[in-house]
Amino acid sequence: MMDDREKTLASARTIVVKVGSAVLTTKQGLHLSVLYNLVEQLARLAASGRRVCLVSSGAVAAGRTALAGRGCTAEGMSGKQALAAIGQGRLMREYEHAFAAQGMVCAQVLLTRDDLRSRTRFLNARNTFMQLLDWGVVPIVNENDSVSTDELTKFGGNDILSAHVATLCEADLL
Repeated sequence: MMDDREKTLASARTIVVKVGSAVLTTKQGLHLSVLYNLVEQLARLAASGRRVCLVSSGAVAAGRTALAGRGCTAEGMSGKQALAAIGQGRLMREYEHAFAAQGMVCAQVLLTRDDLRSRTRFLNARNTFMQLLDWGVVPIVNENDSVSTDELTKFGGNDILSAHVATLCEADLL
């Protein structure tokens, strides 16, 4: 007999998965074997008929890796924002390779809290998420750290963002 947790998991059609920097990174940068393993698990969820959305940290670490050995030091908020700007594309490139290896397509969605406060922007984001999910594309969401400091300065930034994303894509499970 299934307990409530198993019933919820079995009946969830749309799932938001949140993965933080502590999981995806090491002191050297992105932990690629973990990233590829995560994508394999998400692909299995999608293959079982579920719609999957990923909220992912890791851009700052990817940026730090890109600058390693160049004598650059990222100090203060502007340094972290610059690392995020460098690393976001690198993080997405790894996700694109990992999802392509599974025969899947992913999409980058960068949001700020201001995007979610504006009714028009919220609705535009929701429409985008719904279209991506309808196409079987995995939205990969991160806070737009080069213009917003919420995640960089507050504990649990992507935890809060993932809750908003779950609302945006009408998720059954986060």
